[in-house]
Amino acid sequence: MRDLVLRFTEDPEWLPSVSRDITDAIHAELPDIDADPELRGSTYASTDSVLRLLVDLSGSNLPPHEAVPPAAAVDYAREFVRRGLSLDSLLRAYHIGQATFFARWSERARADISDLGELVEAIELGASWTFDYIEKLSDGLVRRYGEERERWVRSSAAARAQVVDALLTGEPVSVDASSRRLGYELARSHQAFVLWCNTWADGGEEALALLERAALGAIGSIGAGHPLLVPRARLSLVGWVGWRGDRPYEAEPLQLDRRAYPGVLAAFGSPGHGVAGFRRSHREALHARRVAQLTRHRPGSVTNYDDVALAALASADVEQATEFVMNELGQLTSDDDQSRRLSATLRVYLEENMSPLRASQRLGVHENTITNRIRTAQELLPHAIDHRACELLVALRLIGLTEEA
Repeated sequence: MRDLVLRFTEDPEWLPSVSRDITDAIHAELPDIDADPELRGSTYASTDSVLRLLVDLSGSNLPPHEAVPPAAAVDYAREFVRRGLSLDSLLRAYHIGQATFFARWSERARADISDLGELVEAIELGASWTFDYIEKLSDGLVRRYGEERERWVRSSAAARAQVVDALLTGEPVSVDASSRRLGYELARSHQAFVLWCNTWADGGEEALALLERAALGAIGSIGAGHPLLVPRARLSLVGWVGWRGDRPYEAEPLQLDRRAYPGVLAAFGSPGHGVAGFRRSHREALHARRVAQLTRHRPGSVTNYDDVALAALASADVEQATEFVMNELGQLTSDDDQSRRLSATLRVYLEENMSPLRASQRLGVHENTITNRIRTAQELLPHAIDHRACELLVALRLIGLTEEA
């Protein structure tokens, strides 16, 4: 098994492609899992960790019964508990993963091995090894699922999550009773936010604690307190902060301490009142996060929905949005320093109503520099700038040029 695994994984893209195929198969065959789009990232993370453990074990000539569920797989089982998904669905996901992996393994064996005897042996070895491997992992995950379910049922987090889910899905609820259960008053104004982390390797409770501290720090930076915090998908936390009367902060920028909370990003919805505002602001925060992820915002970034509302609307269909960007920007989408500088300058120029003077003041460069950059950008664009200014600005915001050059 060791030699075959090393041979098949010489191509560094093979394992990631298998992980993607397994993720797609699980979400295609299990509607209860696919119903939550935020779970897809966790499915991939769990799958990737399981495949890499398989490679590590076989590469070290260790038998499959030495397998211990990796952290991402344990965290995936915890998410099933928190989302009310059954143990049967979790085990079914692993069996789908096993079948998909074996299909890819057999495909690769047929492509790489010409000797019929060696081919049969490779396929049989892959079948028996992965069966034993998944059986061993499943035993550990069943135990972890049971432990997490027992803890979750007893925890107040489960009660908060249930109330929040009811509010967000529009179920008829008592505002007063829900406020008491949440320990958070609903009959006032709210601003929703979501924090997530893309770089925390192990996930689990340590990552959740980091996100909670980051949330409290961000809210504290604007002078607000006592937020409602609810863990969501892997490495993700949603929350709300509320107030009566005027907003407790007006011009204060929302900030994250990048050094204290490495790898953490945040997105905020716009303020809203009552349960309807609670719900709408949350939707906006999720849309703002989607834009931040699509445009690859850096850790420490805070994305406000009001700043990306147009981009959020335009990117609802990612494939169509990608085509739109390519059609509008043409050669300006090249991934080099010159193109990025020209794109950033053009975005500011358009935001300043095509005023070279105001753009130069904002960017801290000479007005002639702005004029020259815009002339160069126009040469790379498929359309005249002044004919499609609105479309160009949307396209530029979608490619995520968040730093003003």
